[in-house]
Amino acid sequence: MLAGAALIALTLGLRAWVLRHAYFIEDDFLFVADAAASPLTFDYLTSLHKGHFMPGAKLLVAVLTALSPYNWTLAAGTMLALHGAAAAATFRLLGEVWGWRWAILAPLAVAVCAPLTVPVLAWWSAALNAIPFQLATALALLWTVRYLRHGRERDAWLAAAAVVGGMAFSVKALLLPLLLFAVAVAFHTPGPLTWAPSAALRARPRFWTGMGALFLGYLVVYMSRPADAEGAGVPALKAALGQARRLLLETFPVGAVGGPFSWGPVTPAGGLLQPHPALVAAAWTVLAAMVGVSLLHRPRWAWRAWALLVGYLVCVDLVPTLVARGRYHELVGYDPRYVADAALVFAFCVAWAFLAPRWEESAAQRPVRQRIRLPRRLLRGTAAGATAGFVAAASVSTAAYADTLSGDRVHWYLDTVRASLAAIPEEAGVFPRPVPEDIVLPWNGHRRFSSFLLSPLAGDDAERIADPQPAALPMVLNDAGFLVVAEPAPDSVFLGPPDDGECVETLDGQVLHQVSTFGHPGHVLGLSYVSDRDAETTVGLDTVTQTTVLPAAPYGGSWYVPLTGKGQTLVIKVPDEVCLTWVTFGELVPSVEGNPWEQEDLEEKTE
Repeated sequence: MLAGAALIALTLGLRAWVLRHAYFIEDDFLFVADAAASPLTFDYLTSLHKGHFMPGAKLLVAVLTALSPYNWTLAAGTMLALHGAAAAATFRLLGEVWGWRWAILAPLAVAVCAPLTVPVLAWWSAALNAIPFQLATALALLWTVRYLRHGRERDAWLAAAAVVGGMAFSVKALLLPLLLFAVAVAFHTPGPLTWAPSAALRARPRFWTGMGALFLGYLVVYMSRPADAEGAGVPALKAALGQARRLLLETFPVGAVGGPFSWGPVTPAGGLLQPHPALVAAAWTVLAAMVGVSLLHRPRWAWRAWALLVGYLVCVDLVPTLVARGRYHELVGYDPRYVADAALVFAFCVAWAFLAPRWEESAAQRPVRQRIRLPRRLLRGTAAGATAGFVAAASVSTAAYADTLSGDRVHWYLDTVRASLAAIPEEAGVFPRPVPEDIVLPWNGHRRFSSFLLSPLAGDDAERIADPQPAALPMVLNDAGFLVVAEPAPDSVFLGPPDDGECVETLDGQVLHQVSTFGHPGHVLGLSYVSDRDAETTVGLDTVTQTTVLPAAPYGGSWYVPLTGKGQTLVIKVPDEVCLTWVTFGELVPSVEGNPWEQEDLEEKTE
């Protein structure tokens, strides 16, 4: 037990080091912003996120956001703790079935050290689904095995609770009851395999009826949720075939045997596993050797174990991936996150293929025709050497993955934003603009604006960021995260006075100008004016207008009003005593990029 605990501790230490290089990225921002903006309601918890039904994950996000939004230590530490719990549950599962012996260290290493499970831990959004699902799978297998062996009702309820817990975090958990039934049929039901399914059902009818009810109940709840345009869809044939080939024939085998040693291409969320053909060939050689030796050593059980693994990869990993991502680029198949959960099942199948469970009859009682005897010393020496080599290779691959992470850049950006929003001028309005593409990609549309994503960092001023109000001083966050004075974008609408006048021309006090906007969260109306007193002014698009008060500015002033609606006509109505000197409408952009204080110092030195 001490050796297994030491292996788990070593693995967790290495992955904690990887997490130091990672940080929030892409969907992580969407989760935190959504949690900060939404009340903790049933609709919030059960709404789909890009096809994922994950009320447990959303509840966890809401709790962590309420405690400390965008706190990487808290978020990553929670996932690492759950990852450690999954490793401990896997170790307990192996001990339950095969006893506390040295031989279980090999499958344990496969489960806890496999590089397949590293990228999914380093990306918080993916970890929210995958890590609790891994824990649920290990616990469900553990308690199901106990129930099948001893018939204790308590273990049946615990297995059901583990399945429900997995379903709260991952859609893949829908298929957990099928995995448990397959394990019961293949390894825990005596007699010919053709009769095993019916025999398993007759042996524990209430248990399997309950598991079937969980399967159907989850399916009904999932299908009843409003459709998500970013979720499931009909796969494109070429893309789906390419993804399937890469996922099953390259990504999984290489990651399962300790590769890939180097990662690429690199995405904002880290490197993909696109292995060299020679490495693919080597991985398949290793797997073929494992299958061949196991079929010689334990023919009755080995082929069942490998069939279970193939069935799991296809049904639990490949099919959901193609339904969710089969319309996109074939490179999706190089993302190990989609097969990360298979590492545990692979380890479980390796153990069944090579090791006799505690309750199996002794070798002396077993008919010789059931297997070909292989020298025990050879098997043990080979297993020990292979395990040590696998751990070394997996550690190298894990460390190499850390080099593909860009957490320092994002960390620095968020720290800069947090510091900038801690001292917002009283007269300023902080208006929305898209965050940099390496933070959240453009395909997220209006959800990638600072008003939504970054308002949780503003503390007591969060509402000023999330719902900006008219202000005299326009400010935005530049791409470096600094809060700076804003100016109209070059493509903004601009209206000025005629050549022989000082004020913008009005008709009965109104300015009407044709525009075309379909609802842009960053559009702002800018008014420059002269007025001896406060002046109530009407502004809007088409017939949707609002009233704002221009502060008195006898020597001239400016006022900026967010207009985020749809419309074809810009409407401005001012009192007769107000002289509009110019009008702009469009996005605001930072007047200074980078660190404004460094630029001021540079300008002073230049002068």
